[in-house]
Amino acid sequence: MADNSQSNLILGMKPKTFALATAGAVVAASLGYAIYFDHKRRNDPELRKQMKRERKKVKKAAKAAEEEAKNGKLKLIDQVLAAIEKEPLPATPEEKEKYFMEQVAAGEQLCNAGEAYYNDAVLPFYKALKVYPAPLELIMIYQKTVPEPVFQTVVQLMALEQNKRQTQFYEQFPPKETHVRLAELPAGETPEGKPIVRRGLVANEELKDGQVIFTETPLVSGLHPSLETQYCNFCLKKIPEEGKVECTNCDKVAFCSTECEKVSNENYHRYLCTNNKSQKEGEINADGEVESTTPEGEATLSKETVFLNYTNEKNVKYSTMVGKFLSTMVAEELERTRSGQPSETTYNSWDHIDRFRYLDTSANEDTTREIGMLKEVLGSKVQGINEFLTDEIYLMLKGKLLFNAYAVNIGEDVDVPESSEHMRKTSSDKKAVGAALYKISTYIGQSEAEPNVKVTFGDNHDISIVALKDISKDTELLASYSLPVPV
Repeated sequence: MADNSQSNLILGMKPKTFALATAGAVVAASLGYAIYFDHKRRNDPELRKQMKRERKKVKKAAKAAEEEAKNGKLKLIDQVLAAIEKEPLPATPEEKEKYFMEQVAAGEQLCNAGEAYYNDAVLPFYKALKVYPAPLELIMIYQKTVPEPVFQTVVQLMALEQNKRQTQFYEQFPPKETHVRLAELPAGETPEGKPIVRRGLVANEELKDGQVIFTETPLVSGLHPSLETQYCNFCLKKIPEEGKVECTNCDKVAFCSTECEKVSNENYHRYLCTNNKSQKEGEINADGEVESTTPEGEATLSKETVFLNYTNEKNVKYSTMVGKFLSTMVAEELERTRSGQPSETTYNSWDHIDRFRYLDTSANEDTTREIGMLKEVLGSKVQGINEFLTDEIYLMLKGKLLFNAYAVNIGEDVDVPESSEHMRKTSSDKKAVGAALYKISTYIGQSEAEPNVKVTFGDNHDISIVALKDISKDTELLASYSLPVPV
């Protein structure tokens, strides 16, 4: 009877009331079990031991899973790097473009197949990155379009290769025969008290007083504008009248030898030449400058001549040296592609200059004009220069010249107007014929009080570093030169 009454009571309930009652019963039962379990946990030592074992087991399993995932990622990275190393990358721009499109398509197809194929997609996406002309730009595209696990692995690969390349750079540079090495030296502290380090040049062995430690040619050099045709445009050497070699296509520069003319033309001059010798009669004005005419019949100077006139009027050389450096970079890449040298194990001029310290400079009317003129001169001749030569890049390159370029004094007593562009001037009271930037000598420290080396030049832009005293191993090389001033 009691059972029938209970059944009738349940059947008479509304659905909502029944649901609440059921939930209440479940909660009550759960609460009761929790109280019982907590009591048992507190008073049963066996249960406590079992729970401890279970926690350890779960933690161990989680750690094993994490380790397995980490090992899997490392294995994947090793496999991708091994595959990249075995497969030669295309050389020509056309082949690179085709290869890039094929690899991106393959990566997208694998990603679309599902998460099980994400690891397989890493290799084609990374292959595409290796041939893309602007890797950082492509990474930003990947971040928006590629699945997160694939993107993160590609970034890890890129960072790993970059670190490896950085380490190898300092293993190879400077060469052992220079008797020096680059070391990390203290350079003060941050406001938070963390140590600041800089790269400086130290003796790699015991050096003797009067020893020529090393001699090197510059990354780039430039004459004072007023000395063009009197001194070699390439090596800055004084040109004897009987040995003068003029540019084949212009009369604005000259060289001390056919070898200097050849190297200059291969590296940079063909991009900067005014070509006024090769213009048709009637296109050259009384000053020997190339002119063309607008549709309205007005005479205009060639863009190369406009740039040259600007450097003469302003008495500046660094804008031209930036143009020379950018052109030389292109020549290096063309040669590296032609010879099939791997970019991972060879280092170009940019790898060196990118590591130099530099003087912060602000944009002004002159720098804006210089950037515009360089783009005008090089834009149609050097692929990608208009995109590469941003305001930031130009100011950085100019700042590196202002901070690191040495005044080249070859012993001639020249009469040139004082330049506003800072150079590292040594103790010589003679005016410099120009300036030059060096791979190794840039890292020599500055000391007016206790220099242990001196900077010398022969009859051209080659620099020699000579010991002023015995120098023990691991001692920093210090020279007396002027520090940069704000511009």
